[in-house]
Amino acid sequence: VAVLAGSILAFLVFLWLGQGWHAALYRAATLLVAASPCAIVISVPAAILSALSAAARGGVLFKGGAALETLAAVETFAFDKTGTLTAGRAAITGIVTLNGTEDDFLRLIGGLEAQSEHHIAGAIRRDLAERDLMPVPITDVTSHPSAGISGRNGHEQVWAGNPRMATRMGASVDHAAFRELADGTQTVIYAGRGDVVLGTITIADEVRHSSARALEALREGGVRKIVMMTGDRRAVALRIGAELGLRPDEIHAEMLPEDKVAEVAELAAAGRGAFGGDGVNDAALARADVGIAMGAAGSDVALQAADVALLAEDMERLADAHRLARRTARIIRQNLTFALAAMVVLVTGGLFFELPLPLAVLGHEGGTVLVVLNGLRLLSDQIRQDRLGTSETVSAVVATAPAAG
Repeated sequence: VAVLAGSILAFLVFLWLGQGWHAALYRAATLLVAASPCAIVISVPAAILSALSAAARGGVLFKGGAALETLAAVETFAFDKTGTLTAGRAAITGIVTLNGTEDDFLRLIGGLEAQSEHHIAGAIRRDLAERDLMPVPITDVTSHPSAGISGRNGHEQVWAGNPRMATRMGASVDHAAFRELADGTQTVIYAGRGDVVLGTITIADEVRHSSARALEALREGGVRKIVMMTGDRRAVALRIGAELGLRPDEIHAEMLPEDKVAEVAELAAAGRGAFGGDGVNDAALARADVGIAMGAAGSDVALQAADVALLAEDMERLADAHRLARRTARIIRQNLTFALAAMVVLVTGGLFFELPLPLAVLGHEGGTVLVVLNGLRLLSDQIRQDRLGTSETVSAVVATAPAAG
């Protein structure tokens, strides 16, 4: 509307300056073509759509162009430890029982963890399967975030979890046998009936092979701060953080879910912040400027809450996606700068010089084509592929991922 109104005004001015009807109309039409902002309008979507396509081929789904643009501005990344920076496939490293046999203890704790999706529960279920043991039937199972799980075995209340869970049940974990088993760098899970501790197991998680390289690539890409959050004890967190190359001040341990949400909010207040997790802390995903879910391992709820989903357990893809987002932002700036400069030159020629209409058309259409081609360069951007490929994973996850918009 502004361009059309400006052209009509220019036509009247040309008439007032004494130019003939045909000359004034010709120059006004030339100005209308020169000032049309087609190249400016197409600058952003051409780059955004190309980048989204390149990311999807590499196994990274964005919930629309806004998430891509926000990711480019992120300077702080926070990650949940378990299932994100670590493989989330823990293994039992030790068992101590105070009452009964080791198999009976595992059957009891296995009955509790049979209804949990936590990586620790998976380790216990795998150990039960390897021993060919059946879990004890447990009813009324209740999850206690960042503490543990409880239920009923007949008329008795049974539970499993960390020291916070034991304290909640009125049980004491101060036992010499437990001190010998725990070396401070492994996750310790206690289990008991009522206020009596029956035993404990230690579980260790492994750092995901791609995590350290991904964090290093993010730093090289301009990220100024990386934080690891976990509900585990500080000693466990420090062991994992050291393997990832994190400083002690970048490691936040013994956090409750609400602590993680508050920390993400604080990081976001200091600048654009992103949070990556596997779906256990969906509130933190939603609170961050950019929520990143491990799509292949994360829950359906995580895919709904997140802005970005990685469809394979390869953290280096996140670094690639961040690099792609930053490159997209640069190309958008290039397109807008070129389109605005071209329009200024053409409008100046139309107002103060005898710019031919065919030249104005050529400049207008040529500028539009050039910004589109510049945006299409992003189609060639490569996000690494894992050895198994991503086509099957994409097909499985697209059905649950929200539509872009």
